[in-house]
Amino acid sequence: MNIKDYDLEVQALNRELLTARASMSGSYIAICNRMIRKAKEVDDIPLLGYSYYYLADAYYMVSTEYRKFNSSLLKAMEYLQMCGENTFLARCYNLLGIDALSHGNFEISLDFFMSGIRLCDGEDDKLSAAYGLLEYNIGQIYFEIGDYKKAIPYIRSAYKHIRRDKNDSLYFRNLLFCYCFQADCYIQLDKPTSVRNCLLGIQKLEDDPNVKREYFQDIPILDIRMRGNYLLGNMEEFEKYSDILSGIIQTNKFPLDCVEDIFGICRFFMRIGRVDEVVYIVKNIERSINDMNISYLKKKLAKLKCELYSLIKDDKNKLKALEEFYLYSLAQEKDSLVNYRFFTDIRTKLSAIEQENFMLHKRAETDSLTGLGNRYGLNKYADEAFERAYSEQSSLAVEILDVDNFKKYNDTYGHQAGDVCLKKIAEAIAHKCASNKNIHAFRYGGDEFVLIYENMSDDEVMNHAMELRDKVHDMKIESKAQKDSKIVTISQGIRNSIPREATKLWDYMYAADNALYEVKEHKKGEIVMLHKAVISQESLEEAQYS
Repeated sequence: MNIKDYDLEVQALNRELLTARASMSGSYIAICNRMIRKAKEVDDIPLLGYSYYYLADAYYMVSTEYRKFNSSLLKAMEYLQMCGENTFLARCYNLLGIDALSHGNFEISLDFFMSGIRLCDGEDDKLSAAYGLLEYNIGQIYFEIGDYKKAIPYIRSAYKHIRRDKNDSLYFRNLLFCYCFQADCYIQLDKPTSVRNCLLGIQKLEDDPNVKREYFQDIPILDIRMRGNYLLGNMEEFEKYSDILSGIIQTNKFPLDCVEDIFGICRFFMRIGRVDEVVYIVKNIERSINDMNISYLKKKLAKLKCELYSLIKDDKNKLKALEEFYLYSLAQEKDSLVNYRFFTDIRTKLSAIEQENFMLHKRAETDSLTGLGNRYGLNKYADEAFERAYSEQSSLAVEILDVDNFKKYNDTYGHQAGDVCLKKIAEAIAHKCASNKNIHAFRYGGDEFVLIYENMSDDEVMNHAMELRDKVHDMKIESKAQKDSKIVTISQGIRNSIPREATKLWDYMYAADNALYEVKEHKKGEIVMLHKAVISQESLEEAQYS
């Protein structure tokens, strides 16, 4: 979908939405809800899918209301699947994968990310942020399981794709996160030179006046600058970022996006002796995690508390944390079943919608009587075929055939018999297409059919056309409408040539139709092939007859 195709009110709302998203504004959710109300007013399914996607994104990024995130995401996917909007459907799969990852379901998470990748592979989106974000999160899975070397190629590829989509409202933030993730991998691998290069990349973005200052107060950015400078021995810079970070995470509530970062910061502080701060951070983050009500995160917090209280020898709180770890482990087992059911339900619903859309799409492009493509299908396929032929400078042939004296046949035998006749001819055409992947056929209307032959010489096209003519002849469908043969015959007109840039289906159809007219005028049941769009006596004299 293209927002520019909508009215000025929708475009203004969209600008407001993307501005709020870029600044992580608290108004982001409210603006998304206004966009949804507008989409419902105009009853526009693509706009509804788009709006619900951003609402899910808002709940994920600036809120702890996990259930609203979940329900908004599911609505977005249903609408986007219905209208075939792959760009944002891929982004939905990305959010689903992140959600599964937050519940500890790594296998399901990877499956969702790969589903998003497959959607992008068939589109231009491979060069967009959607593809980059999916690769970024696949890298996160490898990071979570401790395979930092495998994570690095994914993050490098993600960075390249994200860089190509400067229109994304979080373009600079996504680039910053790529630098941070790569730096984190190099910190784990103890590669100071690579860490320094990543920090320089972050600094370069901070020096860019186009990048929002607020991004550099994000927890992942501060965290990497803190730990990166500690590894490099830049203690003054380390102290600066650690103090800013400590102040933020001891007081604020946090969305789902930040929880894993805070766990890592706590363990880093514990390792370097800043244990007292961790006590306050743990108490503070507990508020956000309780709001999210995700057992997997509660279990991870309980594990962190066990490590903390063991370190400070607080046996009473350690015992309590161990009990919490046990209880949340049991709760996670139950949650896992619920989540598997939830993700399975999503898969089932999306598969059903996909199948329904496929059938609707197939019906929209298929002639109900013959099962061949219809005129809509012809136009769609011809555009692609002409583009291929022009770019490869290969031949393309368009054939128009019709049933000789078909009106008389209908008048003599009735319309039901006429339909049976057309079905039999369509079967012969379909058989010809099945035998060669470079031939595609469509019912143009009435008793007219159109065949497209790709990358074939004149002789090859003529041979296929004659075989089809003979196949129909051999059916020996009785026809009193035919004076001589007394059986149904077809006439065929063809144009075959290499398309020029401006050449379209109509030019070929015009020439093929004129060739067909020439057959009808001289002797029905024959084939004429032309090579020119402009019909003249000279081109007719040059034409191939059979």
